[in-house]
Amino acid sequence: MLIYQHEITHREKNGEEYFFSRRELEKGIIRGKIDAAKNDAVGKDFWRDNEHFADLFNATVFNGRQVLKPDKLTEMDTDVSATIQSKNYNESITRNRDVVKKMSDGVEFNILGLEIQDKTHYAMPLRTMTYDALGYIKEYNDIKKQHKLHKDSFSSPEEFLSGIDKSDRFHPIITLVLYYGDSLWDGPSCLADMMVSMPDNIKAFFSDYKLNLVQILDSDKYTFYNDDVRDVFNIIRNIYNDDFDSIYREYESRNVDIDVMELICSITSVPKLMDLCTDTEQGGTVNMCEAMKRFQAECESKGRNEGIELGIDTEKVNSIISMLEFGITKEQILTKYTKEDLERAEAVIANKN
Repeated sequence: MLIYQHEITHREKNGEEYFFSRRELEKGIIRGKIDAAKNDAVGKDFWRDNEHFADLFNATVFNGRQVLKPDKLTEMDTDVSATIQSKNYNESITRNRDVVKKMSDGVEFNILGLEIQDKTHYAMPLRTMTYDALGYIKEYNDIKKQHKLHKDSFSSPEEFLSGIDKSDRFHPIITLVLYYGDSLWDGPSCLADMMVSMPDNIKAFFSDYKLNLVQILDSDKYTFYNDDVRDVFNIIRNIYNDDFDSIYREYESRNVDIDVMELICSITSVPKLMDLCTDTEQGGTVNMCEAMKRFQAECESKGRNEGIELGIDTEKVNSIISMLEFGITKEQILTKYTKEDLERAEAVIANKN
């Protein structure tokens, strides 16, 4: 970490830099921002892999058809900033996407964008529409620059006015939103969902914009062929659903890639599980079941000791503490236990700290 007069730079292993003010440091919130930046970088690194990216899109966008080929994907600049110009109006808009790939298809190509969300965004259709529009504006400006650079002559006043030829064509952009949340998306699924109530005569002419949304909690309907991608979705979904038996059954006899576990732990906010996984590392893979058993045993031991001291039901305390440590929400816990049980477990944790 390098410290300057007015800012602090934190450089991640992937070369990305994040800047924080001294005021943020003094307020003690920089640690949380660095952790968030790390989690963001872990997710982006995982999905930048062409094998992972292709399997995600093939399973969710193309209904399992193997449309995207990993060897046909190339990384694109995530900066979609563009300048909007019209007579005396000139405005620069700065935006950066999470992951962008170009899919070659003969002499032409398509552009595929991935946006990662850990929380519901109630303006997401507008946000993705803006990203896509800026991508088209950027290509439009590039085409105009090429005509100007080559001193092309236009064949009509309409082409001159447009700055492009009648035959010029743009490349389609598809944006996918991947939602990591531990509860179902309760935001808009299209631009129309963000509008006030529209009468039919208005709705008929309204240009809608749909959200291509994928939710981890609702992902059991997809068929993934890449082991890493399948592991990410299956394990996180089962953790969110408190279905650890399924995890034990499926992963009892095989290890999980350590990069996969790093992503899972960052999404579910269970860093301690990652530490235990690292202890079981063998050639770039980890024995997740062994790590989870150690983790649960540790939680149960602490819960049992603290529970005995406080004179409460240790069996329930152990279960609830394990669920809290695994990132299970209080709302989900309350579907199986009472509010009093939860409060007792929280008292044990508070007493422990």
